[in-house]
Amino acid sequence: MLEFQIPIHFEDISLSSNDKYSIKKIIDVNSQNENTILSNLDLIYEKIKKNSSDIVEHQCFDLLFSYLLNISKLTADQRNQIIKTLKYGITNLTSTITKEFQNKKKSHKNRGQKDDDEGEEEDEEINSSQNNESFKLKCLLYRNSLKMYIFFLEHYISYQHSSATKESTKSSTSENNETSTTNSSKKKSNKKKNSILDTWEQEEQKEAILTSIINLLELNLSTLWRLDYPEEEFINLLSKIIYAMIEQPTNLRSKSVKKLIFEVLSILISRYNHSFNFTSKIIHLLHNHESLPSHCADLYDFIYNYQQEQKKQQQQQQQQNIYSQTNQQQKNQTTFLISDIIREIGKQKEQRDTSGFKNLAKFLSELTDRLPKIVLPFVSLLLAHLDSESYLMRNAVTESIGFLIGKALNKVENDNNNKERKSEQEEEEEIENQKKNESDQLELLNILFERCRDINGYCRSSVLKTLSLLVNNNWVPKESYIQLTKISIERVSDKNSLVRKRAIILLSDILESNPYSPHLPTLLFKDKKDKLDSFIKLSFYNLKKKKELLKKSKKNKNNNNNKDDDNLNSQQVPDDNMELELQEEQDDEEQEEEEEITEKEIFEDIKLNKEQFFDLISMLVPFSGIKEFSPHRLPLYLEHLNKYLDSSCKFIDIINGTIDIMCQLMGSINPSDILESIHFIEVAHKYQIDRSKEAITKMLALVWNKEQSIKESTIRSFYELLIKDTREKIKSSLKSSYYIAKNLIDLTTTATLGEITSLEELMIEFNKKDFIDQDIIKALWDIFSGKVVNFNKQDSRGALIILSMIANNNSSVVKDKVNLLVSVGLEEQDDEFLPRYTCITLQKLRSKGLKETDQILPRFKNNQSLFERLIYHICYSTTKTTTTTANENNNINSKWFMFAEQAINTIYILAEQPDLISSEIIKKLSDQVLDENGETNQYSLSKLIFILGHIAIKQLVYVEEIQSEIKRIQYEQSKSKSINNNSNKKKTDIEKELGTDQAEAEAESEAIQCQAEADILSENNLIGKYSQLVVSICYNYNEIFSNEQFPNQLLQTSAVLTLSKFMCVDANFCESNLQLLFTLLEKSSIEVIRSNIIIGLGDLAFRFPNLVEPWTSKIYSRLRDPNANARKNSLMVLTHLILNDMIKVKGQISEMAICLEDSDIRISNIAKLFFTTLASKGNNLYNSLPDIIGKLTPASTVTSNLNNISKDSIKNILKYLFSFIEKDKQSETLIDKLLQRFKTSKSISESQNISFCLQLLNYNDKSLKKLLEHFKLYQDKLNENEIYNNLMLAIGKTKKQPNLTKTSEIKQLVDEIEKKINTARGQLTLGDTVQLVQEDGSSGTTATTTVSQPIQKPPSKPSKKAPAKKRAPSKKKHQSSSEEEESSEEESDDGEDRMIITPKKPISKPMVPTRKRQPVKKQSSESEQSSQNEQSSQSEQSSQSEQSSESDQSSEISDIDRMDITPKKPPKKPQPKQSKKKPASRLKKAVISESESESGSSFDDISE
Repeated sequence: MLEFQIPIHFEDISLSSNDKYSIKKIIDVNSQNENTILSNLDLIYEKIKKNSSDIVEHQCFDLLFSYLLNISKLTADQRNQIIKTLKYGITNLTSTITKEFQNKKKSHKNRGQKDDDEGEEEDEEINSSQNNESFKLKCLLYRNSLKMYIFFLEHYISYQHSSATKESTKSSTSENNETSTTNSSKKKSNKKKNSILDTWEQEEQKEAILTSIINLLELNLSTLWRLDYPEEEFINLLSKIIYAMIEQPTNLRSKSVKKLIFEVLSILISRYNHSFNFTSKIIHLLHNHESLPSHCADLYDFIYNYQQEQKKQQQQQQQQNIYSQTNQQQKNQTTFLISDIIREIGKQKEQRDTSGFKNLAKFLSELTDRLPKIVLPFVSLLLAHLDSESYLMRNAVTESIGFLIGKALNKVENDNNNKERKSEQEEEEEIENQKKNESDQLELLNILFERCRDINGYCRSSVLKTLSLLVNNNWVPKESYIQLTKISIERVSDKNSLVRKRAIILLSDILESNPYSPHLPTLLFKDKKDKLDSFIKLSFYNLKKKKELLKKSKKNKNNNNNKDDDNLNSQQVPDDNMELELQEEQDDEEQEEEEEITEKEIFEDIKLNKEQFFDLISMLVPFSGIKEFSPHRLPLYLEHLNKYLDSSCKFIDIINGTIDIMCQLMGSINPSDILESIHFIEVAHKYQIDRSKEAITKMLALVWNKEQSIKESTIRSFYELLIKDTREKIKSSLKSSYYIAKNLIDLTTTATLGEITSLEELMIEFNKKDFIDQDIIKALWDIFSGKVVNFNKQDSRGALIILSMIANNNSSVVKDKVNLLVSVGLEEQDDEFLPRYTCITLQKLRSKGLKETDQILPRFKNNQSLFERLIYHICYSTTKTTTTTANENNNINSKWFMFAEQAINTIYILAEQPDLISSEIIKKLSDQVLDENGETNQYSLSKLIFILGHIAIKQLVYVEEIQSEIKRIQYEQSKSKSINNNSNKKKTDIEKELGTDQAEAEAESEAIQCQAEADILSENNLIGKYSQLVVSICYNYNEIFSNEQFPNQLLQTSAVLTLSKFMCVDANFCESNLQLLFTLLEKSSIEVIRSNIIIGLGDLAFRFPNLVEPWTSKIYSRLRDPNANARKNSLMVLTHLILNDMIKVKGQISEMAICLEDSDIRISNIAKLFFTTLASKGNNLYNSLPDIIGKLTPASTVTSNLNNISKDSIKNILKYLFSFIEKDKQSETLIDKLLQRFKTSKSISESQNISFCLQLLNYNDKSLKKLLEHFKLYQDKLNENEIYNNLMLAIGKTKKQPNLTKTSEIKQLVDEIEKKINTARGQLTLGDTVQLVQEDGSSGTTATTTVSQPIQKPPSKPSKKAPAKKRAPSKKKHQSSSEEEESSEEESDDGEDRMIITPKKPISKPMVPTRKRQPVKKQSSESEQSSQNEQSSQSEQSSQSEQSSESDQSSEISDIDRMDITPKKPPKKPQPKQSKKKPASRLKKAVISESESESGSSFDDISE
């Protein structure tokens, strides 16, 4: 029989050969039908069933080979028969081989038992028997059969693998292209698929084949080959089967199949020398399959565990020498495999971030996770990847370092039994190993700390994730916690949102798993530290004293000894060197004595009694285990306590410092920043971090967030902090309710108005979710009424505030407590704020509940005691004004005004006839205006005027409510009539279609409402009689009602506020007093008055938009107010009006843009919020940009009454605004308009700002074409370095676009523009070279100018410069004094610097003579007399226009400053924008200047 040699390819076996087994005849499968093939396969199966080695016969082998060669043409049944035959043949052959070997072994054993002396002779007989021809033939037969089965099996499995991959690709494409199919077709296809399925797809079939292969490999196959190992081709054939199965994901999903595959590979590596080819195969698999990294790591783990089990078994069984030798070889086999694959991965580190390289990186981290101790010796190979260009590999290395720190270098506690068995040497070695591990651990941690500053954001986030893993598993040494905390805080400010998220998560993990204490209040640790420091200082002082006493005693002894020595050596001459040596010795001794005081001595000297010691360690968790006081261990305890307190105080200070950053992140645009900062603040509050309370109050604003996830997270966080945690700590529901009430009250103590509003919204959400139960409400009422001990007056007020918030959508909370509110809340004398909050709570009696069925309570009768008490407190509550100081008096006044406002609100909400009660209040307050001497009491008058204004505005609201109630009743009546009167159906249908009834009803109701509003301020009405008094006070507020005891600021404020409210009531009154209001706004020196007017104007713009619209520019002018609060209020009002479409966005919006660079952070933040919101509302911001650019770009600085905004600030404003331009169409339009702007630019700074705007935009092919088309517009500006640099930056940014290729149109356009710009700049610098020659002004020499090539200038537009000529005379009048003052300077500048233009010496940046204003002024005056040179005349016109505009502005400012307010009759209808009617003389100049500033915008012809 010939040897069957495994061919390289399956088809190669058909080649005939004399020295090896080959096929005799290949059968044509196409010539046979299905039944014939099945019958042939059945015959082969039956033959192999009898004898598995019959496959060697050509009758079986040739048929199987022919069928497998054309396996794709076979049916599923035929393929199933083939695999059935192969499976049975392998199992049967394995059993026969095992029986054969067992019989041999038994015969050998029997012979060996006869006589031990005859052992050597028997061995020789065995060897001789093995050399027999029969045994050789058996081995050859079994060997050939085995190779044939595996050969056929490999081809079958490879076919199944290839067909499976093809089907998966087809199914994926068909799923994308398929449409919906019917249920019947689906059922048919499923039936077909079930019938077509091969048995190979079943797990049982695969398990059977794999187990037979394992049983085969468990045999000693070396006897068959008569070599140490079987031939390499056979092993490779087996490995091909296994690797093909690994490539199929379905095989690895089954745990049993996966285990059997791994076991086959483990046997091949450990017994059949497959380790050399294993690494290359694994890397090939990882490159091509994304799902394999974790499975390959599992494979290495399985191989390691398998070899460990083999070692244990071989140690238990004493086997032959051969196996013991293989044991020695297997010891380092796993380490060899791991080192080999790490080295192979290292060779590929220069690859980019391909999918294959990504799989290798993932495999590396998974491998380290499973076998950290084996990977640890090769850490240097891992660290080499930190320099790799692939961020994925760097991520894998950092993850691996984390696993090495935690799993390989972490301390492992050994069992007590092991400790007893160890000798002293072993213990010393273990201690040294631990020290080495700790040093290695710190080194690897430092590497992770360094990688936190990686250039790639994904790497930084991956490192922080690894550090979080270490922290959560307590794998970080205590000494490194502070450094780790500092690094995580540093990354919280990272520019990458993912890094920030990971850093905040890491900080939360550090806080939750900190090694110091579960509670970290600063006071506790600082108090303990101060006490311990005092003991340390005392001990140090005592030791120092002892040392000094010892020094003195030593010195006395030395002096006595020196005297004796002097007597003995009196005859000797002293040596200088000896004296120096003695002094040095003394100094060294003193230094040694000073340095001898060590920490150990200090702690040993500290003497504490038992109470002092336990007082120091009380409430400190690490020392809670100390129950007994032992003085001999006291120094050790104190040393540890000192280190613990030092590190814990540092940690607490660092965590407290992060609260500011978290508060900033709560205002981030990114939702992940907000969510993680909420979680961190929640954790910080649980650990009692001091500044967490401050952060919680700021977190209240997130209740208004539009992002639902953020809002829900905020509500959940507050619920856990305020309610849930308290319930878990205190099990008693009643007791916990008081603590919850205290938590809610604490939020109101230091809260601002905005925080109170946010807290109110939070309470509404709590009510919706039923978080607040009746026990908490009862506890709040008990605290308010003073029934509970340990709660002060401030807590009582806070409880009332919370109750009023809860009552917003649950009026039953207040319904039964009216008497309590009146008796406690209104009669409280100690807390002057409590009556105000009592009124706010009473207003909630008529609030609507959450349910639709809840009804609003009816109004109360006027004779209720509640209204009597309110009238009394409004009219007679504050009478003491003579004995108080000015500050106290102002405080009392402000509290009364706050109370009176809410009291009037309460009356108008609850009373059935509030106008009668209001008239009574007005009469009583008017009686108090004149005192006993008949003099006017300013304070009483201020109260009266304030009450008049507020009653007027509430009466207006009351009238509107009545009108809406009338409409509702009429609608219900009409609805009932339409049901009853079916006869008039046709008529009602016609009226509905025409809408006559509805129009008549609306006109009638509107007329009634207008009449009611007019009656409020009519002269016949009580309030209307006081209207002229209010107007006269506003006209004459600088002169009348002055009194030393009561400053008139209160009266002025009340009068202006009431005037604004009166104007909101009646349109005629508003129209007649608008000019007065704006004059007060312009001239008032009191910031409160200006702010109140601005807020009132916001209401007027909503109520009477047509009246206020002509005065809009005056509202914008308040954005330059010198007071920050007035500017803030103006900006907020304008923001509200513009965003709610009450004011159209015009050119004055540039004033709001300037607020982006305001010195006050609040104003700049409001401006940013405004522009962000405006950008989200369609194209509003885009349409406003041309106006903003037109106002900001013309000059290098924007001058305002407040300050000068620098060029850098202008650039910052433009940069922020242009960041909202994202659409390509918008960029194209803006680029076109900006390029046109070059043509009309009048200064270099304006051109520079335009080029800066161009640099901020994104460019596509259309915008680049516009740059080429309009190249002539900016060609002459390219000699300016800043303009050239901005254009080149824009080109460079376009070049960095990701989709840019060499053949793309954008690349060609960019290259063309760059070339044109560079050539034009080169021509300008070469053709227009300028040399400046400076001469002495005293010499009086004239300069000569030679021009080789004149510089092109944009054509002048006389139409725009004509107004400058008309305003020239005003310039002379206004600047006459300034010209006289500057005459000496002009005389000294007669010898002006001249420019000589020569083509010889090129200068890159030519000097422009028009930049100097004074010499041009002189030159222009001379040119007016001569008028010979055209160029000088043009410069004259430009300089005159600039100077005249400046003089006009200064004259306008001076005219406004000269204005004063006199009591005049207000004009009826001031219309400042109409040309026929002239505006008032006091505002004439201001209106003219505003219209000129609007018409003089050089961007108006370009803006949309």
